[in-house]
Amino acid sequence: MGSAGLWDIYDSARGICRPVLFFSEATAAEFPELVEAAEGMFSVCVFAPDGLVEAVKAAGVHGVTTFHDDELDNADAALWALDLPGVCGVEQPWDKLVQRRSLARAGLSEIRATAVDTAEDFVQGLHKVGRPAVLKPRRAAGGSGLAFIEDPADVDFQLNHRQHWENMVLEAQLPSAAHPAAGWLADFVSVETVSTGDKRHHVAVFDKAPVSVNRRGGTTPGTDALSVTGDVTPTRLPDNLRDMVLEYTEGVLDALGVRWRVTHTELRLTPYGPELIEVNGRVGGHLSRLVREVGGPNMFSAALKLALGQDPEIPALPDGAPNGYAMGFFPAFRNRQGIVESNVTRADLAALPGVLRVDEVAVEGQPRSATGYRATNLVLRATDAAEMDLAIAQTTAGVVRLFHADDFADDRWFDNFMQN
Repeated sequence: MGSAGLWDIYDSARGICRPVLFFSEATAAEFPELVEAAEGMFSVCVFAPDGLVEAVKAAGVHGVTTFHDDELDNADAALWALDLPGVCGVEQPWDKLVQRRSLARAGLSEIRATAVDTAEDFVQGLHKVGRPAVLKPRRAAGGSGLAFIEDPADVDFQLNHRQHWENMVLEAQLPSAAHPAAGWLADFVSVETVSTGDKRHHVAVFDKAPVSVNRRGGTTPGTDALSVTGDVTPTRLPDNLRDMVLEYTEGVLDALGVRWRVTHTELRLTPYGPELIEVNGRVGGHLSRLVREVGGPNMFSAALKLALGQDPEIPALPDGAPNGYAMGFFPAFRNRQGIVESNVTRADLAALPGVLRVDEVAVEGQPRSATGYRATNLVLRATDAAEMDLAIAQTTAGVVRLFHADDFADDRWFDNFMQN
């Protein structure tokens, strides 16, 4: 279900709507238990290939939304075909190349980018874009399918190993700048926004833990393994930089014509200001739980209201941290192949400093892919920034110790994290 589970949808829809869940025949065949569980809670429709629009029309629903990135394009196709709330000003707004070109037209970005569908496109694109560059799918989330192109050896590796070139984008690598508030925080942020027909509510700004990067360690040939390892809110950006981030996000959403949507916008902090990484038209994965922890609104309820063309009436983004800090921490396995070697329990993780909740733990003997290559998925809570700094340092060391059989201590992510 992506960022929302069945219970999340059921709970969030109360007093708003009676949801109908749509599953493709392929999804229903792959996850029959999910469909069976959904049928016990909702009206369910299983549609044939290319049959979503007709299925939505037949169901007589008044809006369409999704909480899963893989279904965004299908949902948007239904919005366009039926003229429902949520249609954006440009077609395929979540395509990274469309985003880059839309920002260039609006004068918001000068990052060079070009389409890649073949190995020949890749070679020619390097002459346009130069190095360092990033090759990534035009539609994907979480860094899947991505590869960094920094030197001739990286070029040769792509040409010799990558098997799938379709629907890629090659773009200049964004310059980075250190987070100004804390050494352990990464150089990018995300903004969670609710857009109605005529206004925007920025619900939260998230700082990020360092990204785990394993060059040439992806699960498909020719890819790097890249994983975000944590989100923390509220941001510690100084007010002037936070205001720049929010103003830039407004420009990005305006350039794409976003209305009646929840969006998750990721921005790199560069020496010259914020620069778009990507924007997605759905609730950010794992983030709704953290927004609620610090007293924010239910983002799933907001998305359902927006799909119906209703204003969720989100309060203004608060100054400072009146309700403390919340963090989602989900360190990834450096080696994505094979099975989990460490025997770690929920109780082991719950005993670590600052841990409020253990949402997931990789089980010994299961494939590392079973948890999306995450060792664990934790929620941390702290009353102030200093307490959060101490909790994340101690908890990181604790996770490395508990998963010692899986070689976390040899991960460059851990070294960078703890040195800061």
